[in-house]
Amino acid sequence: MKVIRLAWDYPVDGQPTYGLQPVFVYLSREQARLGNEVHIITLGKSLSEEQMDNVRVHRVPTPYNLNAPRIMGRLIDRRDDTVIHTHATCGLFMSVYKRITRIPFVAHTHGTSRSHNTPLVLRGHELRIDYSVLGINYHMLRERSLWSAADRVLAVSSSSAEDIATTYGINKNKIRVVYNGVDSNIFKPNEKPILSSNLAHLSSKRIILFVGHFGLRKGIIFLIRSLDIVRREIPDVHLLCVGGTPEWLGGIDYRQILLSEISRLGLNDYVTLSDAVKNRELPDIYNSSELLVLPSYYETFSKVCIEAMSCGIPVVATHMGGIPEVVEENVTGYLVPYGSVKKLADVIISLLQDRGRAKKMGINGRIRVLKNFTWSAVSERIQKVYNELLFHQS
Repeated sequence: MKVIRLAWDYPVDGQPTYGLQPVFVYLSREQARLGNEVHIITLGKSLSEEQMDNVRVHRVPTPYNLNAPRIMGRLIDRRDDTVIHTHATCGLFMSVYKRITRIPFVAHTHGTSRSHNTPLVLRGHELRIDYSVLGINYHMLRERSLWSAADRVLAVSSSSAEDIATTYGINKNKIRVVYNGVDSNIFKPNEKPILSSNLAHLSSKRIILFVGHFGLRKGIIFLIRSLDIVRREIPDVHLLCVGGTPEWLGGIDYRQILLSEISRLGLNDYVTLSDAVKNRELPDIYNSSELLVLPSYYETFSKVCIEAMSCGIPVVATHMGGIPEVVEENVTGYLVPYGSVKKLADVIISLLQDRGRAKKMGINGRIRVLKNFTWSAVSERIQKVYNELLFHQS
């Protein structure tokens, strides 16, 4: 069938770095491998086309919502086996355009602006964020407009599916849960990882890894405080945080807040804050680490958890959102309450002191990924959704 994917930031070199780029790239490659004719309509400086991994990429300049439909009109040939696949609120024009084309479309949600798990006020350290009710309502309006018009809505976790149905009023009958995936051929165990030159000095350390942006929601401040306890038991421990502070986080200097806390606790030699890296560099970082810690307030799904599990390292995360659907308690890792510094430290210490248990959890994580979270599994589930629409299969 022909799949037309609407995605704002498909990478120019086909090498994903951040956000949803891995979803766009790996899902498109897998769908093409299955024999689908896959087209991506994404942003670029000017109109252009390129072919990567049997995927045809069409770049359009801004405004996207004006230029993307023009390319779509050329690609749609009224065949019965064409489906349009949007991500987040990219392709908002589809809420109107669908009435013209009558081509079925799938809205792939990767989170919601409003969740029953997310407060309007979030506190951490001495910082408080009051989320703009006006801003949230604006984004919710965009999301509801697109998702209501879609023939099927894909949610990346059951927790997210519940939000979409209850908070947004989307008909449950058209929501399908399709977990995100990971390329298990790239993210795999490696006993001889090589860190980049700027991180090579950590190769002799027992690395605790965090991957994600440095915003308040991620709870890094609590991880840093827990490290102050951990280092007293494990002197050669080191916390490596990879992700940085992307522009969309806003004007708060989260990096400086973390640096101040690191300095206050005397942890300057125990913590490294690194910006985001190319996706292809992450496997060596995971494999150089003994565990991944994700102390977030809320995650819709968390791809970093399955990346770590795919590399065979255990995960320590919170009970929030879709994480319990990914990390199996006492099997692939541990789940702790958000903000509990002592509990977080205790679990980290126990895993670092019992390498046999940590290794077993890593093995279990790899098995779980191969069973549930490969891009092959994801694309097959999505293909079933396409078939429901195109061939009226139940």
